[in-house]
Amino acid sequence: MAKLKGKAKADFLKRMAEGRKAAAKKTKTKSKPKSKPKTKTVIKSKPKRKTMVSRKKKIYRGARRGSKSISSSLKTGVIGEVVKGIGAGSLVNVVMSRVAPGSSITPIASTGAAFLAGGVVGVAANLVLSGGLSQLGGIFGGGATAPQQEFGV
Repeated sequence: MAKLKGKAKADFLKRMAEGRKAAAKKTKTKSKPKSKPKTKTVIKSKPKRKTMVSRKKKIYRGARRGSKSISSSLKTGVIGEVVKGIGAGSLVNVVMSRVAPGSSITPIASTGAAFLAGGVVGVAANLVLSGGLSQLGGIFGGGATAPQQEFGV
C-alpha cells in the first residue's frame, strides 16, 4: 500500500482520532460499577462415622481373600501349564489311537498338542509322562530302543 502524503494523510489521521473518541465514549457508558463478591458461609458436615457392621465386614473380607481352592490352583501358574500339557497330549493320543492305530505320527501330534496347550512346561510334562524322548525316536528310524539281553544259567 502506498504512503499517504499531504491532505490525504491529514484526513486519515482525523478520522482515526474521531474513531478513538467514539470508542472511548461507548466503553464509558456501558461499564457498570463493580460490586464486591458476596461471601457465603459454608456449613461443613461432620465426617460420617463408620458403624460396627461396616467395620466387621472389612475384617471378614480380608480373611476370606487369602484362601484359594484346589481347582483354581490347578488352573494357574506352572502347575496349570503342566495339567494343560498332559491333558492335551493324552487327548490327542486317545483320538489318534482311535483314528489311526499304530501311526508313527501319534507321538509328534501329542507333543505338539501339549506345546500348544501348556507351552514348554506342558511339553516336558507330557514327555516325562509318556516315556521320555525315546517315543519320538520311532519316526527317525526307531534306533532309540535298548538291545535285548539273554540271561543264561
